Amino acid sequence: MALILNNSDARIQNNLISVRPSDATQTDIEFAHFMRLAESWLNDASEADRNIFRKCNGTEMEHIALKALKDVAPQTSFCVDNIKLVSGLHFPDIQAAGHFGVEVKSTKSNSWTSTGSSIVESTRIPDVSRIYMLFAKLGGETPEFRCRPYEQCLSNIAVTHAPRYLIDMNLADNGEKNIFEKMSVDYDTFRLLEEKEKINSVRKYYMHANRTKGKYEMPWWMGDANTEASSSIMIRFFTDLSLQEKEEIRARMFVLFPELFGPKQDKYKRAALWMCSRYSVICSNLRDTFSAGGKVEEIGGVKFNHKVPQVLNTLYQYRILIKHLLNNPDDALLQDVEDNWGENESIAFSTNKWFDLIQQTFNTNNELKDVDIRHLFDLWG
Repeated sequence: MALILNNSDARIQNNLISVRPSDATQTDIEFAHFMRLAESWLNDASEADRNIFRKCNGTEMEHIALKALKDVAPQTSFCVDNIKLVSGLHFPDIQAAGHFGVEVKSTKSNSWTSTGSSIVESTRIPDVSRIYMLFAKLGGETPEFRCRPYEQCLSNIAVTHAPRYLIDMNLADNGEKNIFEKMSVDYDTFRLLEEKEKINSVRKYYMHANRTKGKYEMPWWMGDANTEASSSIMIRFFTDLSLQEKEEIRARMFVLFPELFGPKQDKYKRAALWMCSRYSVICSNLRDTFSAGGKVEEIGGVKFNHKVPQVLNTLYQYRILIKHLLNNPDDALLQDVEDNWGENESIAFSTNKWFDLIQQTFNTNNELKDVDIRHLFDLWG
């Protein structure tokens, strides 16, 4: 039975559904029915002959999926002639009746997980508004097939040469959230964002999630798309940088990571991760770049009542550059402040805010708790 939802935007061609994407409810039901039939067709074929799919590669699986869809189409409102394979050139692999698509994925392993398509979806067919994942698990005793709404089986994001979705066909069955639920965004809203906006949304999600969990992790594979700063394609050692590069990085570390003045043994972890993420630079002895030389009693003409950590002397050496950064923050620094100080901190960013954070850290360190950072900077000039 053909379905007409709007005379001006829908038409019947034999059994073809052709409707506006906004007329979604009934067409979604029709599409879901169509995909359930295709899933049953494939699983029945696998049960009848377990070896028929065993050695299929990705391309062969796409053609088999196309055959399944065309074979069951007469039982639905979809027309056989309007189901076509477009893989290689477009996303998704199969287009049906204009607005519907099927992405075909297969794995040789006995697992319902795999790496999916790019989050950017640069080759997406503009007219396609509804997509199903058709997943072929070719390992195990008998090859099996499942079909699910595309967004409902995307568990996370990982990187090969670009950010890609991770597929998990068990998400809904296990009551687990898909990546869009985790990010608190609807898939149809996310997919319509510009590439830079997509990257920034994902980046902020992972930064916030890691901060909430107290994990020392950063998404090294994506810098802030709204700033001009970019990470080098080559990973370098800190010791191989120019003097100017070293000074710039150290000064920014002092601005971004107050814990460098704290008593904890792991106080350099976040700074090391940031340096790798932002500059593609690694350092095997980051502690020594700040604290080498032991404790001192006098720094910049200021005498202390007891010996203080060498890191305070390093701070003195970089005070001019630090002041410049605090008074003239660039976009990259403001983004890094938000990432590392907390949500919306870049809005309230100021020299006074930095002094407050440093003083709070001084107060946790027995060797610095009697030092007033504001007064010290006044004395140093």
